Amino acid sequence: MLKKWLDPIDDALSVVALAAISGLTIVNVICRFVLNSPIGWAEEVSLGLFVWLVFIGISSAMKRGGHIGVDYFIQKMPRPLQLVLTLIGAAAMYFVLIYVFIYLGWQFTAQAGSKITPVLGISYQYIDFAVPLGGLLTAIHFTINLIRSFQKDSDKKERA
Repeated sequence: MLKKWLDPIDDALSVVALAAISGLTIVNVICRFVLNSPIGWAEEVSLGLFVWLVFIGISSAMKRGGHIGVDYFIQKMPRPLQLVLTLIGAAAMYFVLIYVFIYLGWQFTAQAGSKITPVLGISYQYIDFAVPLGGLLTAIHFTINLIRSFQKDSDKKERA
């Protein structure tokens, strides 16, 4: 049930952010150069949406295994060493996701309470919240992928 609800949320947020950035930028260019009347808040909104696109998009890419890895070299090593290196890599990934993205991102968001955007006067907390949320969603998808990779390895062992 949770997976059914959680799975499409990062994709939907990323697509909405990308579409809004693209549409707003096109409209602003037309307004600026054709009508000589740019939209004053367009850059501010686009910047906020870009932050959301990046940090929520990380989760979407993690779900599909779209991040760069060097598993070619790991696959050439003996099985026990593969396991050790996979666990070290997972520990490093969890450190970045939990400490940097979620913990520090949450502190970053909390500290932005009094900081507001110059044109619209929106709290930066709404923009900065993408960091811990993206970290949490990415950690969930990373955990699912890690469990699946260990399940695939055990299935290969059973067949051999």
